[in-house]
Amino acid sequence: MCTNITELENFQMFISDILIRNKSILDQTTKLQDACTHLCRTISKAATSCGCITIDATKQQYTFSENTSLDQVKELMKTHVNGKLCENCQELLEKELGRVLFYLSAIANTFDVSLSDVLQKEKYRTELLGKYSLK
Repeated sequence: MCTNITELENFQMFISDILIRNKSILDQTTKLQDACTHLCRTISKAATSCGCITIDATKQQYTFSENTSLDQVKELMKTHVNGKLCENCQELLEKELGRVLFYLSAIANTFDVSLSDVLQKEKYRTELLGKYSLK
């Protein structure tokens, strides 16, 4: 492994240094859950209150012909998001993603797990199957 400290490792060490109130794993897991809820709410508000994006949720097509390549399947799958976040909604989304990362880091620190290692291992597992991992 590389000896350079990554931005993710710096962030994780920073969280370790400043976390005081929510040291309990119960606090951390419920705070992570709350942060994920706020993240989802921010995305919903971008569509329903601001309107900078629209969400066109239609049925995904999961049946394809035997001649359909995985690249074609990837192109056929939809995000259901139309438009682009405005500056304000983008800022709010980044804030909520930051909260998720904060509590994820806190949980990783509680169990002495390196998020950089987790990221590398997940990347490796995903690369093994590539697009065939079907995530």
